[in-house]
Amino acid sequence: MSKYSKFLVTLQFLCFAYFLFGQAILCDGYLLILQFCGFFISVWGVFALKIGNFNIQPELRKDAQFIRSGPYRWIRNPMYLGILLFFGATVIQRTEKLNILMFLILLLVFLLKINREEKILTDQFGNSYLEYKNNTNRLFPFIF
Repeated sequence: MSKYSKFLVTLQFLCFAYFLFGQAILCDGYLLILQFCGFFISVWGVFALKIGNFNIQPELRKDAQFIRSGPYRWIRNPMYLGILLFFGATVIQRTEKLNILMFLILLLVFLLKINREEKILTDQFGNSYLEYKNNTNRLFPFIF
């Protein structure tokens, strides 16, 4: 793993730790439903990749497969989307400057990881991945 990848993964886990251990993370009402949806989307993404096929590092495993099933039919990064929905609900319920800052750092880390991953996937899978990119959204279905 490169130093850059280690840096991104470390920042990601620091953000997770802030949200998981720094406050009550479960929300009330409709925000809890949003968190449940985020959790479901993330878990669905993991299972669609087949648990041993995903990598938290923005690099491919040697035996990586190109997956286009499950949530990957519509979106290229469902695990990131699910995490953002989950923690985003927390930020909405507890709108504090530090919560917003940590969420924005997490979003930035995911965008940097996505850029790196997409370059690697394009190199590895070529035109198949480019065609897939043209037919799916990066992070938010029908938006981005």
